[in-house]
Amino acid sequence: MKQLGLPTSFLLLGISLVFIILGYTLLEIKLEALLCITAVAISFVAIWLGHSFQDIIDEIVQKFAQALPSLMIVMCVGGVIGVWMSSGTIPYLITIGLKIINPQYIVVIAFIVTSIVATCTGTSWGSAGTIGVALMGVAHGLDANLAAVAGAIVGGAYFGDKISPLSGSSNFAAIVNNLDLYEHIKHLSKTTIPAYLISVVIYFIIGMNNSTTAGNIDSAQQTVDQIHQLYHTHWILAVPIFIVLAGALMKKPVIPVLLFATAISIAISYFTQGIGIIENLNVWVSGFSVSVLPGQPQDVPETIRSLLERGGVASMMPLILVILCAFSFAGPLSLTQALDTIINYFTRIVKSAAGLIFSTIAACVALIAATGNNNIACLLPSELFRKAFENNGLHRKNISRTVEDSATVIEPLIPWTAAGVFMAATLGVPTLDYALWAVQCYAGLIIAGFYAVTGLCIAKTDDHQNKGELIND
Repeated sequence: MKQLGLPTSFLLLGISLVFIILGYTLLEIKLEALLCITAVAISFVAIWLGHSFQDIIDEIVQKFAQALPSLMIVMCVGGVIGVWMSSGTIPYLITIGLKIINPQYIVVIAFIVTSIVATCTGTSWGSAGTIGVALMGVAHGLDANLAAVAGAIVGGAYFGDKISPLSGSSNFAAIVNNLDLYEHIKHLSKTTIPAYLISVVIYFIIGMNNSTTAGNIDSAQQTVDQIHQLYHTHWILAVPIFIVLAGALMKKPVIPVLLFATAISIAISYFTQGIGIIENLNVWVSGFSVSVLPGQPQDVPETIRSLLERGGVASMMPLILVILCAFSFAGPLSLTQALDTIINYFTRIVKSAAGLIFSTIAACVALIAATGNNNIACLLPSELFRKAFENNGLHRKNISRTVEDSATVIEPLIPWTAAGVFMAATLGVPTLDYALWAVQCYAGLIIAGFYAVTGLCIAKTDDHQNKGELIND
């Protein structure tokens, strides 16, 4: 079996990423096509190295099989959004938000509310797919900057995904680095909390510079009136939201909780809105349309239709297609071992604390961009760099924090990752449009780089601490 050398590995990875990025941003080629073309090219390299076509297929299938539970959750989230529109759950939350939220500070409010929900539930996708969708509805009604609100929602969702003890990514990073979960979260908070405060300040300043106009207020009131004309609103419509939150806090399996919330929503829709079970099952699959409401309203404004007509399992199929194409790219790339060769090179030459941290950051970003898989982007750098950290007197919690700062929260900013596609599809704003506004997602990475250069908040091992070396932890 042949092996790629270091220069060839750099060349293969570099050309692949440049082709995808330039094709997507400058030439506006569909992401699926770019991933498939790149997959074919890399497959020829893998075959030249001695792998068979069946090896490539097996690698792709294995990656897709590992992601299948997450994809089932994605489909359930799409179905839930549809029936929550049918039952009136999300429209009811939108009316509440339009009544109590100051239009001037919608961005900072969206960030704080989403971060609280995400911290309580430990799920970024679930938070964006529930409270995030409602907040985007409020933003529509207030005629707010949708990209800014979506970025704030994504940032708040991933704040919780990092800092919550219920978060799968935090637990994963702690486990692979053999750390106590709360020790990991405590160290992680030293980049995450400052990033949170910076985000709040930026969003607050944005709000101060945005004046509330009579048009905003009139638009919001018109949206409330139109929703009340379409739905019978009652506090019971919020019950499915509490079911999902309670299930997350009790650490119940996500899919059964979402399916139970779906069943309750269908019952609520039947008794409060008069929409039949068959119609609701079709909504769960195909998404909500105002035509299913009793009386089949014909004069619903287009702005209200665009606000309400969404969801359904089918709405998540483009996401699954992108993920399948991404795995078709990641499978043969994994067989070439180009990423392993590059990362192994850095582990041999980098010795300083700053060099190790920046190398880990670079490896995580490259892996998340190349594979679209957060677990791989956390696992491989942890395995490859951990020994180098310890040999240089650096505690393991430095690398567990770094992989979260540079993999977990960067994923939703890359358009072809599962998180990037999910957030764009769920919130209705393209990834590159909201990315700049998701301050939480990249501010922590900047702070991590600052710590690496200055030596602040870099934990040393007990042996080095006992020798009297400076420790900022």
